[in-house]
Amino acid sequence: MRIRLLATTLLCALLWTSAQAHELRYSVDLGQTSLHQVHVTLTPVGFKSKQAVFQMPIWAPGAYSVTHYGRYVREFHAFDKAGTELPVKQENDDRWSIANGQKIAKIEYDVLDSHSDTTSLYFAMANMDTNLFFANATALFGYFDDDKKAPAYVRYDKPAAWKLVCALAPSKAGYVQDTNATFQNTDFYAKDYDELADAPVMAAPADGPPYMVTRSFREGSAVYDVAIASDVTFSTAKLDSLTSYLRKIVHAETDFFHDTPYDHYTFVVYSPSLRRTPTFAQGALEHMNSSDYMLSNFAWPMLKRSFISIYSHEFFHLWNVKRIHSSLLGPFDYTQRVKTTSLWLAEGVTEYYSRTLLSRYSILSPSSFYDAIGLWTATLREGADSAKRKSLEQLSIDESDFHLDEAELFYIKGPLVALMLDLEIRSRTNNKRTLDDVMFALNDEAKHGKTFKDEDLIHKVEKISGVDLTDFNNRYIHGTDTLPISRYLSMIGVTPHRESEEAEVNPPQVASGHAKREGPMLIDLDASPAAQAMRKGIVGE
Repeated sequence: MRIRLLATTLLCALLWTSAQAHELRYSVDLGQTSLHQVHVTLTPVGFKSKQAVFQMPIWAPGAYSVTHYGRYVREFHAFDKAGTELPVKQENDDRWSIANGQKIAKIEYDVLDSHSDTTSLYFAMANMDTNLFFANATALFGYFDDDKKAPAYVRYDKPAAWKLVCALAPSKAGYVQDTNATFQNTDFYAKDYDELADAPVMAAPADGPPYMVTRSFREGSAVYDVAIASDVTFSTAKLDSLTSYLRKIVHAETDFFHDTPYDHYTFVVYSPSLRRTPTFAQGALEHMNSSDYMLSNFAWPMLKRSFISIYSHEFFHLWNVKRIHSSLLGPFDYTQRVKTTSLWLAEGVTEYYSRTLLSRYSILSPSSFYDAIGLWTATLREGADSAKRKSLEQLSIDESDFHLDEAELFYIKGPLVALMLDLEIRSRTNNKRTLDDVMFALNDEAKHGKTFKDEDLIHKVEKISGVDLTDFNNRYIHGTDTLPISRYLSMIGVTPHRESEEAEVNPPQVASGHAKREGPMLIDLDASPAAQAMRKGIVGE
């Protein structure tokens, strides 16, 4: 592992010094974050178009909503080798054309702070302040001449006293990713634009507060970095506790899939005090070998109760959506709104497993899953009428419109239907087939690059499970029938108490950016062997 990583970084360093066809070299100056902006310089190598174009993405994978990141680009200029400015025309919010493209020696532009933008959520945008730099990479970088396959090198010029974390592979010769990292690497490599756009970055002072605290650990075959920036103290004890739970989550989900699809993984966390939390819509965003979060710096008991499932959710996305996904979710078209009906699988099923695996692997108690069911059913009952009238497929499509009230219901209804689907398969196969089997089979196909068409998804689930799901799909996924939660819970011997439906639910909880509420669910458990066997398969008890 260590030898292979070193060989890769040496190769990247050699490529940095040699001209390669269609190569992008970026540098990002963090010296002006106090002005809520950064300066970006791009050197395109090997491009020969007479009329060059530079394209910023209009959306970010995982965030789905249309944002138009080019709206935050200012002072866009192109120069030839002599330093003479070339004519530039901005064609729309996100696209610039440059005359005499073959003469371009460099492009420069500023990127403004965008974290208050209401078209998306914090962790899909950029936050630049005196002692903090955070950016989803789609907010910083575009691609050149519509070539998304060109490799890219990125150098972040940061203050010497700052730490920096980025999920890209290092391009600096001799830098080896391993435990006890210093978080001082500033040179990175991406094999193409998809990889570049999927690597968030965060930097902050090493001493403070405000400051960044870090941990690295090895679990199985991979190395994991944890970086947390906050305006108040994030104690060593709390960081140790969080790291311990992250290790358990990593073990549980890699064990579940018997698969570790990366060598190095990074948790990028902005954890402000409650008074500095910029929005109530907290949460996180998944990436190919990382995840980034905006979660308030609560005391550990509240942090554990409210946020551990979010880390579990984002980590599960490594398989379900980053690998298993509709053909509409990759390869990506960054210039068009995504309209897919399959987000019930990508998000709803992920939220279901983020809860059940915490219980199955004894990270949290089974009661935490039953509490989640109580939360989901209560929130569904109180949800926006406009969303209630829509099917899961329609809510999937509408996710890119970014209506928070409807988006919240999507993340509630999705895991409830996932629970029902799991129980539908289990009950009709005498517990011999499960939703687990579906996920394993989809993952095996996705390993070989296979995606699915939206209209074929339910048929794939039927084929794997051996269960005809026509009626289930027409009612609860494609249709808008009321979800018979109590009937499905009875299959696992769970009977909620009526008074639990009125339980107060707090503090605020989130998953993938959508606010939720949490509270206890009072239940009776059937001790019959059939119910116990079904429960054991789902929550491990």
